[in-house]
Parts: sequence; structure tokens; C-alpha cells
Amino acid sequence: MISNKEKPIRRIPKSEKGEKTWKSLFESAQRIFLEKGYHKASVLAISKDAKVSPATFYQYFSSKNEIFEIILETFQNEFFNLLSSIIHSELTLEEKIKILINRVFDTFWNFRYEYKVFREAEFIDKELCLNFHLKIKAILENNPDSNSQSQDPDPFFWFLFGPLFYIAGYWILWNDSKVPEGTRETLLQFYLNGLSIRKFSVDEKVFSTLNAFRLDDENILNKGEQSKKRLLNSAELLFGEKGYFETTVHEICQQSNLSAGAFYLYFPGKQNVLSELIKKTSKELRFVLKKYSERFSDRRDMEIASLKGFLEFFKKHSNMYGVVRESEFIDNKITLEYYDSLKKPYIKVLDHAKEKGQIRDYDSETLSMILMGIGHLLGQSLLILSDKSSEKFENYLKPLSHLMMNGVSKNTPWNLVHKLHGIESESNSTTEK
Repeated sequence: MISNKEKPIRRIPKSEKGEKTWKSLFESAQRIFLEKGYHKASVLAISKDAKVSPATFYQYFSSKNEIFEIILETFQNEFFNLLSSIIHSELTLEEKIKILINRVFDTFWNFRYEYKVFREAEFIDKELCLNFHLKIKAILENNPDSNSQSQDPDPFFWFLFGPLFYIAGYWILWNDSKVPEGTRETLLQFYLNGLSIRKFSVDEKVFSTLNAFRLDDENILNKGEQSKKRLLNSAELLFGEKGYFETTVHEICQQSNLSAGAFYLYFPGKQNVLSELIKKTSKELRFVLKKYSERFSDRRDMEIASLKGFLEFFKKHSNMYGVVRESEFIDNKITLEYYDSLKKPYIKVLDHAKEKGQIRDYDSETLSMILMGIGHLLGQSLLILSDKSSEKFENYLKPLSHLMMNGVSKNTPWNLVHKLHGIESESNSTTEK
């Protein structure tokens, strides 16, 4: 799709009529990509929406991919300019974070066509996604007064942008709605104050890896259940390696050594396989998170232990991490069902932790999305865009846990904020554990 090869010289309209046609095609492409996604969009559909012929389309754009890339550039340039203007301003940290929240959400809403296109592009093209993240981190690092260039900005990047990206996706793309004011205020307070009601350092045991345990036992599955599981495992592998759109039912049957008749005995079609895979992943992930978290009685320890379990689970099921993400561009209902299956029980345990005085009294639904957003970006960075070993997870989770528990100080200058991941507890008198 998006290539590093030399790109064709883009045509520039030379007349007022040409400019109107170019703009019409561009706006039609935005709508078609938003409605259909990259794979289902076509030059014919874009041309028809713009009320011109495909031949006219090719007078302005060499391909569907070219107009796709122009939309991406529009979105990225807008976002980077926005971020740089806030970072390099003379505002306080609290003011910068508040403005960042509001302007990111408002920009994503106003540019939601471009934002949807970008979300799909960063899934399709890992290099584009990685470069986008690197650019954000470079902007965070390159402050005029910063003397901390050697510091790793990853923990602060996950802490700050994980919730922003996840919440924007949830409200703007999946619910076609602006991000509510209450959600914005809760997010601001979380950034500033963290999760814990007091200064807190997590138990070192939260970073440990559990011994292997079985999610199920094939010996207790009957023949039909075993066949269905083989089909699901084959689909997981192929969807993860090739993508949903490039995988056929025939290939799933070949991979599982089963006939098409057997496939259609269990699944009406390929999308039903995807839906079943997402449900299976949700169930298995919740089981793993429970195993990792139930060793602790304090919700704050359980949060970081759950992140460790999350990373370990998707380290072993990396194909499914991509499948869950791709479902967003196939059927929003599948995606919402997956995240809601995680969010609903999450809200209950957060409510219980608030009652026990362990965590701050934030809105639990918003807090669940904040924490899920951190985990989502963490997993994307460590498992999809790179391939970090399990032994290195602790090195990332420790600084991230400090930010999650305690937030960032309102009096901390922005150019020092990404140093916070190296700060230990101030003293035993002010820090639990």
C-alpha cells in the first residue's frame, strides 16, 4: 500500500474548475474511505460519489493509494503542528495538558474523515505507525530548554497518548460523537494526580511472570468442538499474517485440514469466524488477567500485574492483537462488543477499589477507558511495532507504573516531565509500601 519507492509527481490543478474537481474528488475519497475502509474503497466508488468519470479521477490522481496518502499527510501535518504549538508554548504543565486534551479531541472530531483513514493506515503500514510515534516522541523531547535528551520518553508517551487515542477512537469513530466534557475533565485529573489516592509504589511481585497454565483442555473437547477450534486457530494465524481481507475461507480450510463443508457447518461466513475469534480472545484474556491480578488484594498492584498479564498473553497470541485491531475497520459492532466485554467487569472492580479508598474517585467508565488505552498503546509499541522479550517488560512497566499511580506534578516544567519515570518515591512517610 504505502511504499518507500519514489512517488509520482502529483498533479496540481491549473484552473478554478480543476481546483473544484480536485477538491470534490478529495472530499469524496474521505467519505468513501470513512464508510468502506481502504480495502473496499475503489476509484469507481470515489468517482461516482464526486459525479465524475474514473478517467477524470486519473487526471488528478495516479491511484487510490495516492489520494489515500494525501489524506494521511493532511491529518499528520495538522496533528504535528498542533502538538508542537502546545509543547513549545510558555504555558504551565497543567495548562498544556488541558489544552492538549481539548485540542486533540476537537481536531480529531473536525478531521474525523482523515482520522479514520489514518487509523486504518497505521494498522496496514507498521512503518507509518512507528514513524508517527517517533515523531510525537521527538516533539516531546525537543524542547528548547530540555536537558534530558538521553531519557527514554516511552513511558510518558504511553501514559499521555494511550488514553487520548483510545478515547478518541471510542467516542469519535465507534460512536460518532464528540468526546464528552466530563470525560475530558476526568482525563485531565488522572494525568495530574494519577490513580492512587496517595503516593504509592507497587509491589515488586507485580512484574513477575506466572508459570504456564492451560486455558482449556483439548482432551475434554468432543470431535466437533476440536474441529471448530482448528478452524479458529487457522483463521487466527492467517488473519494475523495476511489480514482479514486477504484471507479466504478456502485457505482457512486448507490450513486446518478440513473441508469447506466442515467450515460452513460451524460458520455462515468469514465475518462470523472473526466475531467468534474476538469473543474467544476476550474470554481468554480475561482469564489471564484474573490469574495475574488475583495474587494481590490492592487494586493498584492488580492494575500493573494485569498489564504484565496483558503483555504476556498477547506475546503468545500476537496474531490476535492484530485481528482485534483490524476488526475496527470491518465491523464496529464486533470491536465495541470486545471492549465492552472487558470494560463492564472492569468498572465493577474499580468501583470496589474506590469504596476501599485505594484509588481516586474518578468516573469508573472513563477510568476504565483511560487504563485500557494505556495498555493498548503499550502493547502496540512492545509487541507489534517491535518485538520486545518478556524479560524486558519490567523495565518498561516500572516507570509507567509510577506515572499511572501518581500522575505528574502540577508544578513540574514540561521539559522535565519525561524524566518522571526515573523518579522514586519521595520518602517512606509520604509513599505507601
